[in-house]
Amino acid sequence: MRPEMLEGQLTRLFWEALDRLTYAVMNARLWLFDLIHGPEAAARADETDRERVQEASLKIDISHSS
Repeated sequence: MRPEMLEGQLTRLFWEALDRLTYAVMNARLWLFDLIHGPEAAARADETDRERVQEASLKIDISHSS
């Protein structure tokens, strides 16, 4: 195998490992952030929309599961 090919393969392997490492670090940071701050609260608009859909489905006699 030529040295240029080996160098290219090692370079790709390095960047792949670095990419996986940064992905794992970001996942750990997001997990820690969720652990500290808790889940995102539902917006009032979401609740209002859900209520409107349920009311409309009752009016036209469609069963709706939430």
